[in-house]
Amino acid sequence: MKFYTSYFYQIRFFPHNLIPLSTAVWPPKYPLKDSSGQLAIVVQCPPFTPGAQCAGLCQGKCEPKHPQDCKFLQTYRAQLDNEITEDFFQTLNKLHDDICRGEGFNDVDFAFIVYEAPNNPCSERQVIQQWFKDHNILIEEWHKAS
Repeated sequence: MKFYTSYFYQIRFFPHNLIPLSTAVWPPKYPLKDSSGQLAIVVQCPPFTPGAQCAGLCQGKCEPKHPQDCKFLQTYRAQLDNEITEDFFQTLNKLHDDICRGEGFNDVDFAFIVYEAPNNPCSERQVIQQWFKDHNILIEEWHKAS
């Protein structure tokens, strides 16, 4: 099992064994389709969804955009530090095993989905990636194979 970050637009290119885990409070307004053109199944991931303590902290007007100075991203990181426990990884392992058994996959990977593209520094992506790295868990940005 591998971990990735990505964004909603990329879901249409995901292989079938890459499971999107939404970190967004709200889903996009447009329908999400998978690589076969069917509606994509996106699993909501509450521990990584910005909580009530993050509400109203991001006005989208950060200038210049310095994520390290962003109150929203600082609060979001504190949320991850406080709420992500071993139970979360046990749940992911169970989800992994259930999907493998149910879909007949040998292995599945998970992509934590955010709205922003990788070139946007003001995104939960960097916080998620750093949180994984700080816990010695490999995570990288998912890229479509050429």
